[in-house]
Amino acid sequence: MAPQDKQDRRIDHGFISNGYGAALISSDASIDWLTLPRFDSPPLFCSLLDDETNYSFGIDFGGNVTFRREYMSNALILQTTVKSELGRAQIRDLMPQSESALMRYIKSTMPFSISIRPTFEYGLIHPSFYLKDNGAIFSDPTDKQAFEIKFKWNSKVTSVGKGEWNFKGGEGYILMLYTNDVGYGLFSKKGGVYSIPREAMKSTMEYWRSTVSWCPFEPPDWAKRAFNTSLLVTMGLIYRPSGAIIASPTTSLPEVVGSNRNWDYRFAWIRDASFAAQALIKAGFIIKGREILNFLLSVLDPSRKPFNHTLYTVDGGPPPSETTLDWLSGYRGSKPVRVGNAAHLQIQLDIEGEFMKALETYYDATKDKEYILNNWWAVEAIARFTEISYKRPDAGIWEERGKELQYTHSKVMMWSALNTALKLAIELGKVEKHEMWKLHADRIRAFTFERSWDNEIQSFVRSFGSREIDASLLAMPLYGFIEISDDRFKLTLKRIEDELVSNYMVFRYRKDFLGRARHPFGLASSWMARVKNMQGNREEAIKYIMRLINCSNDLGLLGEHVDTKTCEPRGNYPQLFTHVGIIEAVAEISRS
Repeated sequence: MAPQDKQDRRIDHGFISNGYGAALISSDASIDWLTLPRFDSPPLFCSLLDDETNYSFGIDFGGNVTFRREYMSNALILQTTVKSELGRAQIRDLMPQSESALMRYIKSTMPFSISIRPTFEYGLIHPSFYLKDNGAIFSDPTDKQAFEIKFKWNSKVTSVGKGEWNFKGGEGYILMLYTNDVGYGLFSKKGGVYSIPREAMKSTMEYWRSTVSWCPFEPPDWAKRAFNTSLLVTMGLIYRPSGAIIASPTTSLPEVVGSNRNWDYRFAWIRDASFAAQALIKAGFIIKGREILNFLLSVLDPSRKPFNHTLYTVDGGPPPSETTLDWLSGYRGSKPVRVGNAAHLQIQLDIEGEFMKALETYYDATKDKEYILNNWWAVEAIARFTEISYKRPDAGIWEERGKELQYTHSKVMMWSALNTALKLAIELGKVEKHEMWKLHADRIRAFTFERSWDNEIQSFVRSFGSREIDASLLAMPLYGFIEISDDRFKLTLKRIEDELVSNYMVFRYRKDFLGRARHPFGLASSWMARVKNMQGNREEAIKYIMRLINCSNDLGLLGEHVDTKTCEPRGNYPQLFTHVGIIEAVAEISRS
């Protein structure tokens, strides 16, 4: 099977996960991305990152073929229906729970061929190949790890080359398993413990039914599919052993094709995780939101800066350094391919405020005083750090590299951290803390108003001394820093609409350290929808969120950015920021 032409392929893949690893499956049923045993593991299929190779699972039915796909029963089980003049086929892809595995269940009235080309260490290590009865082992010649496949088919199967088979029409499954020791794989004495299709399909369906389908919040018809898909994506990005939630399952998918605007997002960002916890709690998923909060509390350092890293590995470890993989050509030539993220070297002062808002959202929904009291040490640590640090510059929410500024958004979030602390102190009867924290919160608020408002241009500004704006200023009323009716915010909003909005899509800024911003930012559009809703302009709020939703693919998936000309996703995909923004905006608009 010839390698597919990646130059013409758009990112419109389906996403599946089992809370350990993740896969991206193209509209023609090729598996182009698979990370096992963890989200941040080197991908076994990574054809998205190189145009010259074809590290993927390809399937070819021949003839003039059409594909249609959907998620089954509101679960991360992807069903692809294939039709041609030769017949019809159905493919169901799922990742069994708690296994480093992916299963393809196939029914087909027509013959087809498959080509499986895995790799280790991002294409650096080419696997050895051992053909087995009803399968094969791709093993690492430098280690014991292996990628194994085993199939059961009720018709004829013929091996036609390394990793290539021809199948007659029939029915059966193909099970793929990663193991760090080939001695425990599918063809070992332990092989009988791994999933079989009927049990895996049933248990996976039951897991997603118990996780998502009972949602206590009923979204309106205009947002139902987008809301439900966003819930699936958010739940699918949670690393189940720890409660960490990653920003995206991919690395180095570019914001601008052919440029170097690409990063590794397979880590747990404090900010992104806090947004996710808050959105899930607002949608009624209290326990899942608390799981994320528990992870964040587990990495919180009370001795100095509470979150001394901006991002963490999925098990709570310190983030790896950023390196480039120069042997990979990148998605459609977008080099370099990066692993790790240098944002962990930055000081970001807003993240404690976002965490505290998520904690407040949890308390408002549950009135769980015991939880707050058990974690009061964290509240005190954040308040203590904020009191003495609010005048420091930082890298800000957009993680600008190479410089630190006095960002307005960071100051707003530091005020929010203290404001939340004093609210919780009142709830728990800690009068002495409340009085002290109110004094400091008022001081931060006055300091921020004085420095961030430019009276000459009649606008709040992105950073002190600047005349630029950015979409993070929309957070000012969302976090209660300023009244939505305040004339200063109205003037700032008008400027944002004039300078950063194009056809109901919102750019996060016009330029940064890499130059002009080319595409709108998904989260910023959801912020604008929430602001419009706060103003009582529900019709405008729906227009903003629907414009974003209408740029999702046929499954309802979105990336970090949106290409306004083609509606294609840009940046890593699918993106947590964008999907939790949809959840929160839809919930607020529906309840307004």
